[in-house]
Amino acid sequence: MKISRLLALLGSALISIHAWSAPEYIADLDITSFDGTLLDANLFVPESPPPAEGFPTVIFTNSWALDKHQYYFQARALAEKGYLVLSYSTRGFGQSGGLVDVAGENSIADVSVLIDWLEANYPVGRLGMAGISYGGGISLLGAAQDARVKAVACLSGWADVVEALYPNETVNLVWGGLLVNTALRKEPELNQLWADLRSGQNLEQVIRFAAQRSAISYIDGLNEHGTAVLLSNNFADYLFKPNSMVHLYSLLEGPKKLLLNPGTHAITEILAGSDGRIWSTSFRWFDHHLKGEDNGIDSEPKVDMAVRISNKLEQYEDYPVTGESTTWYLRPRFTLFNNGGMHGERYDGWRWTNTFHGGSDTFAGTGIPLLSDALEGFGIPVYTPMLAINGYYAIEYQSPIQWQTLRIRGEPRLAMWIEPSRETVQLQAHLYDVGPLGLGRLITHAPITLRGGRAGEPQRVDVELFTTSYDVPAGHRVVLAIDTQGLIYQKPQDTDYRIRVPYSRSEASSLTIPHL
Repeated sequence: MKISRLLALLGSALISIHAWSAPEYIADLDITSFDGTLLDANLFVPESPPPAEGFPTVIFTNSWALDKHQYYFQARALAEKGYLVLSYSTRGFGQSGGLVDVAGENSIADVSVLIDWLEANYPVGRLGMAGISYGGGISLLGAAQDARVKAVACLSGWADVVEALYPNETVNLVWGGLLVNTALRKEPELNQLWADLRSGQNLEQVIRFAAQRSAISYIDGLNEHGTAVLLSNNFADYLFKPNSMVHLYSLLEGPKKLLLNPGTHAITEILAGSDGRIWSTSFRWFDHHLKGEDNGIDSEPKVDMAVRISNKLEQYEDYPVTGESTTWYLRPRFTLFNNGGMHGERYDGWRWTNTFHGGSDTFAGTGIPLLSDALEGFGIPVYTPMLAINGYYAIEYQSPIQWQTLRIRGEPRLAMWIEPSRETVQLQAHLYDVGPLGLGRLITHAPITLRGGRAGEPQRVDVELFTTSYDVPAGHRVVLAIDTQGLIYQKPQDTDYRIRVPYSRSEASSLTIPHL
C-alpha cells in the first residue's frame, strides 16, 4: 500500500514537472502591421530562461488558403527545444485583415513588422523563417529583403512564378485556377491578371507581376545577407516545378541544402512523407544555423535526392549530381500503329516525315490531376497502357531494351524538329518506363506552346523536361510519347492543326537523358 502511494506521488510530481516545463502558448495575438492591417498570430515561448544572446526564433508562414494553426505541432516541438516560435496568418487568410496580394510588397513588409514586434517584446536571438508552398515563398522573399532572417526552410516553395503559372508559354490551368479560386479575399487585380494570362492579353504586365514575386529575382539579397537556405521540392510538383528551384540553388552562395523528393506539391511535407525526413532535416538546419549546434549538417552532402517510386534516399555533394548522359536520336515510324525508334546514332537515311494531329487528348498524360501525383509520393505510380495511345493524335519513340538499370538523375532534354500547320500549337512530351507487358510508368513530362511561329516551316523545339530521379529496371525500355493536350494545361483555342516531324541528315531530333 505504501509503495502504491509512493508511486502515485511520484507520478503526480512528474506530471506537475512536465506541465510546469511545457512552453507557454499564446493562442491569439493581433499584431498591427505598417498600414494598420491586423495580422492574426500565435506564439510559443520556451519555459527555460533565454540564452545570453536571446532565444533562437522561428517564424512560420502559412500555406495558401490555410492559417496560423497549420504548424502547431512543429511549432510546439521547436519550443520544447528552446525556440521562440511565432506562427501567423498572412494578410487575406485566416483571421488576418487585408487582401491577398500573392507575396506582394505588403505581405513582404509584414515580415519585417513581425520581426520588429518580436524584438520589442522578447529577447530574440538568431531568427529563421519556414513555410510550405506560399509560406516557403514568402520566407525566401522576406529573407532577401530583411537581413535579420538568418536561415530559411522553404518547403514546396517557388523560385519563379512565371515558370509556375506559364511553363514554356503554356497556361497551368488546373493549378492556376485552384489558386485564384481558393483566395476569397484577394486584390482585385488578381482576377484580371489570371484572365489576361488565359486569354494571352497584356502578357508583359502579367510576367512583370510574376517576376516581382519570384525569389530568383532577389538572389542578390539572399547572397549579400549570407542567408542559410534549405530548399525542398517534389518531383511531381506541377505547380512549383523543381527545375527553377534547382536553378535557384545553383545561384546561392551562402550555406545551402537541396532536398528533392517524390510526390506532388506540398502533400509530401504536410503528410510527413519521405519518412518525416523533410521536417527532421529542417529542424537540424535551424539547430545548426540558429542555435549553433554542431550537428554535422554543414559537413554532410548538400543534396538529398529520393528516387521516385522506391523512395530510396541518395546523397550527393552538389547539383547536378551527374555529368554523364546518353543521347538517343529519333527515327521515323512507318504506320500510325507502331512506334518510331530511338538510337545512339544520328539519323542518316532518306528524308522522311511523320504526322500527328491536334484536336484530342490521348492516354499519354500525368494521370488524374493532383490525385495521381499525390499517390506517387507514397510509392503508387501512374500507369499508362501504351498500346492505347492513339497514333493519329500522338507519336511515340522507344529506346532499345535496357539490359541494366538506367538510373536517370536530372533534367532530360528534347530537341525536336517539327513543321506545325498553325502559328500556335502545343506539345506535351511524356517520358515513360515501359515493361514487357506494355504498361508505362511516368518518369517525367513537360508542356510547350509555340506562339506566333512559322506555320508550315521546319523549326527546332527545345524542351527541358521536369527534374526527376528514376530507375528504369533492366529489361524495360524508355518511351517518349508526344501529343498535343494535357489535363493540367490550357489547350490553344484552335486545336485543328497537324504536326509534321521531318527526319533528315540536317534535321536530327534527339532526346538526352542524364544518368549515373
